[in-house]
Amino acid sequence: MTETKRYFDPWTKHTHLTFTVKEFYESFETPYQTIDVFEAEDFGTVLALGGVTNVTDRDESGYHEMLAHVPLLAHPNPKRVLIIGGGDGGTLREVLRHPEVELAVLVDIDGEVIRVARQYFPQCAVALDDPRAEIIVGDGLAYVEVAAAQGAHFDVILVDSTDPVDAAVELFTETFYRHCAKLLGEHGILVPQSDSPTFYLSRVTDVYAKLANIFRNTSLYMGQVTAYPGGVWAYTAASQTIDVRLNTQRNDRIARLEPQLRYANAEFIQAAFALPTYVKRALAGEPGLNLPALGDDPTGFGV
Repeated sequence: MTETKRYFDPWTKHTHLTFTVKEFYESFETPYQTIDVFEAEDFGTVLALGGVTNVTDRDESGYHEMLAHVPLLAHPNPKRVLIIGGGDGGTLREVLRHPEVELAVLVDIDGEVIRVARQYFPQCAVALDDPRAEIIVGDGLAYVEVAAAQGAHFDVILVDSTDPVDAAVELFTETFYRHCAKLLGEHGILVPQSDSPTFYLSRVTDVYAKLANIFRNTSLYMGQVTAYPGGVWAYTAASQTIDVRLNTQRNDRIARLEPQLRYANAEFIQAAFALPTYVKRALAGEPGLNLPALGDDPTGFGV
């Protein structure tokens, strides 16, 4: 009798997502993280970074489309886009669906993520060789700091990072966000992925509060990512002059994109800014339900 192989992704100390593994492709350590690639029942090929699900065939489109299209549709002319992280290429793929984009710079600290994406996730990596793309294996934090000091400019910055543990911690600091603000100027838009409102509400509110302290317009929106903790994921859009909630109503542009998309559409993007009561209360600093405090670092969950 063949033993069933499992892969456990710890959502919290007590709750896990369990994959039934059909085949393990690769499992190894880089200087930055553990990388696991495997084929799972129901989810297809899965990429896990640091033991945490990052990409699956089944639901990667939901994450990548909502991270990229909401700010790009809100910006009147997004010519220059910077992606911090995102070495799997999915966010870059969505960015380059916009004909207005002339340059998309992707900076990921771990070149092995880019390699496994090319090999196992060709649907994500398809844009890595696009002539409008510049791929840099390097420290995104340092890139942003140097570019800001040199007076560089981007219209949209997307932070497609892992959760705020290990090497990604610095990508959730106010210092990093201030460097991004300098790169964006008055009319740019920043969107970092902002974690799970179900299990890590404190992370969501922390990102929102830091951005609200820097940008005059800050909005939280959400989307479905089945393999991420709680199945619902948060994103925070920030700009000095653009209200992303209003400016996403550029239906002429979304109408051209919709035939290419699996997840996002005009109605859904508008609805994504409607938040549950407990999230609204948390963002406003109002008392809400007594939710349990959960540990932040999955490596301490003992699994």
